[in-house]
Amino acid sequence: MPPGEMSATDRDGPEPDRGQPDPSLPSPRVSRRELRWLACREKACCHAPKVVVTGRDLWRIATALEVAPWDVTRQAPAGDGAPDGFRLEPEGPANQVVLRRRGKASARSAPCVFLWKLADGHAQCGLGATRPLACRARPALAAGCGCGPCSPPTPESDRDGAPAAEASRELAEYREIVAAWNRGIAETGAARTYRDFCNHVMAAYGSTG
Repeated sequence: MPPGEMSATDRDGPEPDRGQPDPSLPSPRVSRRELRWLACREKACCHAPKVVVTGRDLWRIATALEVAPWDVTRQAPAGDGAPDGFRLEPEGPANQVVLRRRGKASARSAPCVFLWKLADGHAQCGLGATRPLACRARPALAAGCGCGPCSPPTPESDRDGAPAAEASRELAEYREIVAAWNRGIAETGAARTYRDFCNHVMAAYGSTG
C-alpha cells in the first residue's frame, strides 16, 4: 500500500461480522402458536373446503403480492346470516370471499393456491406472515387441523397475540364495508360483478383495483 494511503479498514472501520445478528435491531418475536403451526408438516387445515378472508386480508395479500385480488380469491356461497355476506344483485344470494384452491374448487383435497411443499415434503404457506386472519389465528379460534402440533387449542395460544381481539376488530371493520356495498346494490338495483366488489374493498382500504 503506498505511503499515506488509508486501508479500507482504517477508512470504513472494521468489516461487520455478517454471521451475527445486528444487536441494534429488535429481535423478532415468534409466538408459541406460530411455532406449533410452522412445525406442522402436513398443514391439513390448508386443504379446508374454503378459507374465508376478510376485506383487510384481501387488501393485504393483493398489495403485498402486487396481484389482482380476483386472481387469488373467488366468491363462494355465504352461510345463513353471515355478517360478511355481500350481494352482487338486489335479490341475489349472499357471498363470501375465499382463497382460491389449486385444482377443482369442489375437490375436498385440493390445497390452497398458496400452499407448497419443500423437497422433504414439509408443507409451507407461500404467504408467510401475510396469510389471512383465519389462518394466523389457528389454533386459538378454531379446532386444530388434527395433524399434531397445532391441535387442539391450548390456553397459551390464546395469550399469544390475542387473535380473538384482532379478529373482532377486522371483522367489524369489514362488516361496515360490506354493509355499504349492499346498500348501494339495493339502492341502484343494478347487478355487479365480483371484480367490482373487490375494487370496492381495495378502495375502502386505501388502494385501487
